Amino acid sequence: MRHLLLSIVCVPLLMVMYMSFRAAPPPVDDVVVINESKYTTITGVVEANETLESIFNKNNLDRSDMHKIYTQSRDQYNLSKISVGNMYSFTLSKEGNILEGMEYAIDDMSFLSVLRNPEGFSAEKVILPVTRRAGSFYIQIKGNLMSSMPGTHREYMKLALALADIYAWDIDLSSDIREGDSVKLLVEELWTEDVFRGYGNILAAEFINNGTSHRAYRFDHDGYVDYYDEKGRSLRKSLLRSPLRFKYISSGFTRKRFHPILRKYRPHLGIDYAAPTGTPVSAAGSGTVMYSGYKGQYGRMVKIKHPGGYITYYGHLSRIPKKIRKNRKVSQGDIIGYVGSTGLSTGPHLDYRIKLNGKFVNPLKINLPRGKSVPKTAMARFRQVSGSLEEKLASIARPVLAMKVKKKKEG
Repeated sequence: MRHLLLSIVCVPLLMVMYMSFRAAPPPVDDVVVINESKYTTITGVVEANETLESIFNKNNLDRSDMHKIYTQSRDQYNLSKISVGNMYSFTLSKEGNILEGMEYAIDDMSFLSVLRNPEGFSAEKVILPVTRRAGSFYIQIKGNLMSSMPGTHREYMKLALALADIYAWDIDLSSDIREGDSVKLLVEELWTEDVFRGYGNILAAEFINNGTSHRAYRFDHDGYVDYYDEKGRSLRKSLLRSPLRFKYISSGFTRKRFHPILRKYRPHLGIDYAAPTGTPVSAAGSGTVMYSGYKGQYGRMVKIKHPGGYITYYGHLSRIPKKIRKNRKVSQGDIIGYVGSTGLSTGPHLDYRIKLNGKFVNPLKINLPRGKSVPKTAMARFRQVSGSLEEKLASIARPVLAMKVKKKKEG
């Protein structure tokens, strides 16, 4: 019974899930009836303002079954949280029009399966079997990383953010990136049979920035996964060069800057990153919160102490999460505030500063200590893995663009 129901329901369900990955949900009628064997299958897509109850009412299904399914499924998935555009499917017996099963597409990789049994209904969250394949990209930088991706789908945006995370310690994507830079990328492609589900881990990358090659290899040793350069050195450092993604520098580190509000020259011992109000700000490194609150001209500010004599400052925040308070431990990448324009500020931006051993230093020029390198006991395997990935990176060719050739006028 179970295998029969799955064979009836899963094929149309998977097809609609595939279409939903490509963009918006496919155009379907409110109710599509598929006759097969002894069962009738009703499939549809959750519409705006629809609930499980309204879907049951629309399809004239037994409300008592709905309550049983809702209760039985709660531990697997809360059906009160169904999302617009997601697929659902009901299987009914032709004799008596009794609901025998239901499926709901939770996301691209899983669905909820509900089947009738002698006690009522049983529910299970089914994870679709995934095959990982190696894919590759050549990205020519034009403007910024986001706009240079092969498309605008969310999966490409996820890849851009993953790249930003990998190179966050060496390349500032707001100030270091140059027109004509390029990226070669090896990445996992996730497939279920012949249906593409999205991208997985970045396996290796080569970022050519201003003529300098920055390579990154994903390597797993002793259960610890990180990205390393060709020499096995960790790309991770004690502090991020910038605690914001995809922003631009509105004011740099200088000993003499004309202040637009005070109308006089004074030192600016940090970097101003202009970004929309509400943009998340991350802790540049792991440490302990020294101060969290309002601080005069800096507005709402967070101050964090890090190992090695480093202190970081985050000024002009619009708000600070309640959990970010004095003496609280934070990890690198934790959200500690949001961009704002509080204090002495002419517009939304983050004033980011680093102090080393009591002296302010330029965040863009400071040499930061690296994380742990690949251990000597794993170097032989790392060279083997990175060597194989390097060969694959080298085989990624730059796309050849067709060029228009002007014909000479005869005579």
